[in-house]
Amino acid sequence: MFSSPAITAAIIAIFAALAFSGGFAVSDWRSAAKIERLKSSNAVLSSANDKCAVDIQSVRKAMDALTAASARREKNAAMAMRSATAVAAKHTKRAKKMRALPSVAPAHQCEAVTREQIEYVEGRSQYD
Repeated sequence: MFSSPAITAAIIAIFAALAFSGGFAVSDWRSAAKIERLKSSNAVLSSANDKCAVDIQSVRKAMDALTAASARREKNAAMAMRSATAVAAKHTKRAKKMRALPSVAPAHQCEAVTREQIEYVEGRSQYD
């Protein structure tokens, strides 16, 4: 009964069609699984990328804050150095003046020390 070539060819064609459509079904199943894996990987990578972008922004803000703080400290240090230079110049001038004073006779040293202390206390409020 299955000896005729037309029937054999029809059966072969049916099996070939079934095999071909089965191949497409398996291929579609594999593609769908691969797409799901890729979507999952894409979601993980997108999340990591978003976190990285947030981290970069926070680092930039921190660096801007550090740069501003460094500039303020540098400005304050320069002002302190100018102030210290002026105070040092006044003290140097006072020390030179003291060294240039003539020596006091031993009998008048107590009065000279008392007078110098009074002058120092009066002058201290001018320098501070």
